[in-house]
Amino acid sequence: MPTDTARLHAVFDLAMRIGEGLLTNGAAASEVTATVLRVTSSSGLRNVSAQVTFNEVTISYLADETAPPFTRVRSAGDRVQDFARLAAFEDISHGYLSGELPLDEARRQAAAIPQRQPLYRVPLAIFGFAVMGGAAALSFGAGSLVVVAATLAAGLLIAAAELLARWNIPPFYGQALSGFVAVGAASAVALIDHSVSPSIVVVSCIIVQLAGLSSISAVQDAVTGWYVTAAGRMLETLMLTVGLVAGVRGGLLLAEVVGADVSVSAAMPLTLTTSVVVVVSGMGMGLGYGVGTQVPARLLLAGALVASGSGIVAHLLSGILLDRTVAVAVAAFGTGMVATLLGDRLRAPALAFVMAGVIPLVPGSRIYRGLLGLGDDLGTGIAELLGAAEVAVSIAAGVVLGQLLASRMLPYFRRSGIAYTPAISSPFTTLRRRRVSLGSRRIRRRRGAAVIEPSTMTGEMTALSSTMFDDLSFLEDLEPPSDLEDGTGRRPDREE
Repeated sequence: MPTDTARLHAVFDLAMRIGEGLLTNGAAASEVTATVLRVTSSSGLRNVSAQVTFNEVTISYLADETAPPFTRVRSAGDRVQDFARLAAFEDISHGYLSGELPLDEARRQAAAIPQRQPLYRVPLAIFGFAVMGGAAALSFGAGSLVVVAATLAAGLLIAAAELLARWNIPPFYGQALSGFVAVGAASAVALIDHSVSPSIVVVSCIIVQLAGLSSISAVQDAVTGWYVTAAGRMLETLMLTVGLVAGVRGGLLLAEVVGADVSVSAAMPLTLTTSVVVVVSGMGMGLGYGVGTQVPARLLLAGALVASGSGIVAHLLSGILLDRTVAVAVAAFGTGMVATLLGDRLRAPALAFVMAGVIPLVPGSRIYRGLLGLGDDLGTGIAELLGAAEVAVSIAAGVVLGQLLASRMLPYFRRSGIAYTPAISSPFTTLRRRRVSLGSRRIRRRRGAAVIEPSTMTGEMTALSSTMFDDLSFLEDLEPPSDLEDGTGRRPDREE
């Protein structure tokens, strides 16, 4: 398939739009790169390289050794939590790879996604996060007053953050304001009723604020070799967490002035009643987070069940092993595997289920204990914060390991050709020409089915649209397989 300039621009435009859409909606750099290369590879282009950084996607194409390289760079927009858009970009990429979407239609749909209205309006999204905050408070065994206060505080801080974002105020200040609002709500509860545990309000708000950070993708980038992007995402997570810490510390100073006791209460023991509460609250957190992050309605129940399952597993293991870090790592590992299986089964982004599943595992109470300890005993406070960081790393590492194993096992059980599993790969180091095998032993073509071939750079599986084989002139742009004499498909060991 001879590559003309117009078609090259069209293919790169589609690849860049899909790559930007995945990156801005939280996908890991390895997944973005593999998807971009799948799009270009299925279009018949070889010698394509793709680089993804924290906020930029770069694609370069070298037609031959004498031609100048063709390179395009696209900057990613602000990070958003919109899984409906993420699902739409994944649908377009899989539709194009399978041959269901022609190039022009795929480009049109990809360009239209950022212009769409949100699946849920802003008030409903704020209500979803408010429900999430109330459910988080319930998971700690809070009473009705504390649950209501946590619900209102979570809704208020999300609304304030949305307002600051519209005023183009950096999110650091939104996090700081959220921490201050959380402690202020807890102080109000302490003044109303001294017998309750107002600290649960702060912990719940911390969970709401930290649940959407990109720590999962950052660790995935780090363990798969994308260190530059991982460093950027980790720094982003660190700065937003520092903003939240600053707000909480400011709120604690206010609590001391008004004489409110916002110390941390004891954790819930392992009983049948507490287990039921954890299951119910986990579903509430999963549903609330799904609505707040624009998860399509057909996926809300599945996300809630994943959150409930991870919460109860961590709760049971914590009661048995007495080591929260190990329990959380095991629960996160199961979450990663289940999320990958559900993503492939439901044809949906696995990241939506991953983020819902890690909500009950967020170490909000340890972070708050560390902040309290900084004012009383510096050593104790630092130890608690380091323990919270250890739990956070175990969550991310467990999720990524679960996704890796599940994505490697699924191809042996899948009947369809195109996978909705995360494409986790290492960054390439050399440009290797792609080989397309057309021998009868290598290609098993079904009617309308895509042909699966190794990807250009990553070693992942790439889908070649079945429509490509309607015109075999595309062989002029691809290298013939090594076991053929030429590109005609004639076997060297067979005479005409």
